[in-house]
Amino acid sequence: MVHVGVTLNENHYLHDSLLNGFPCPENPSRLKKIQEYLKYGGLLDGVRCHIYNSEPATVRDVLRVHTNEYVEFVKSCTKDPRLSLGKDVYICPSSFDVLLGATGCVLNAGDLVVTGKCKHSFALIRPPGHHAGPDTSSGFCIFNNSGVLARYLQEVHGLERITIINIDAHASDGTHAVFEADPSVLCISIHQDQSTLYPYKGFIRDIGVRPALGYCINMEMPPESSNPEYNVFYDEVVDKVLEKFDPQMVILECGFDAYHKEALTKLNLTITGYYQLIVKLASKWNIVSLLEGGYHDDLGLLTSVVLRALAGESNIKDDVDLIDLLASRHAKTRKDFNNNLSLLKMRLEPYWDL
Repeated sequence: MVHVGVTLNENHYLHDSLLNGFPCPENPSRLKKIQEYLKYGGLLDGVRCHIYNSEPATVRDVLRVHTNEYVEFVKSCTKDPRLSLGKDVYICPSSFDVLLGATGCVLNAGDLVVTGKCKHSFALIRPPGHHAGPDTSSGFCIFNNSGVLARYLQEVHGLERITIINIDAHASDGTHAVFEADPSVLCISIHQDQSTLYPYKGFIRDIGVRPALGYCINMEMPPESSNPEYNVFYDEVVDKVLEKFDPQMVILECGFDAYHKEALTKLNLTITGYYQLIVKLASKWNIVSLLEGGYHDDLGLLTSVVLRALAGESNIKDDVDLIDLLASRHAKTRKDFNNNLSLLKMRLEPYWDL
């Protein structure tokens, strides 16, 4: 068995804001950086990690989550430059094909794991998806990749319990909009304090709606939170909830903008922080990881760290672990984190007995 299956939508470069005449941090250079780094990293050896070709998804696959009216509008926007999906989402003539290609990679990544061909998988795709709702686009996101995968795994493979975990610095508001009333999909989003960052949704008080109260978990990480805070939250909440829910698959919305070099956010995860989180998840659960945000120069490095963690390989030495010590001594960050953690536990106590 291959440890980690990797899928990649090769036509992603056709979705490019420069084709519309303006720059955007979500652009083809993101995947190019990852591809260039992995090309010389030695992980893609066919045993530890192997790249699999993927067929594009169908519109029917997308309609498991998105409304027909919305999908048709997205398609119309690719044909008429006068139409727009919104100020923080761009679209190009070939974007619909790119979206179906990305979704196909996501579904293939799910197939590889659920059929036992691979222990885990990582879909390296763009554009990201966790802000997209059933009939809305937002934050560079047009189709909700993790939502489409979850519904596919339920309808095609018969899975009954799926967990979606977001570690992007921005809240997974689109994903939660899809599943907030569905107790078969447990959604956990670990993101920067939503009073300080887009999309200004996903507060601790938001725990889903009946009959799925408690199945949408939002943890707001105070600015400057780092590895210690993330590890405490994982150990005291995520691990315990996962044990009780017992998912048949974990879909990881793997955003790299909680990294200490990300200029658009104020979180301080290091490569050690990412590695620790993924190792904890992968030691107990089958993981399908999907690339989400992250707009700095270390995307290739972090991707290799995630692949190493999924494959059971040792981590790359991190020369900035001093950030751990600095963050742990940051009195306000630790105080705010402890307050948020206590509040979240109180909210979840009736549902998960934490």
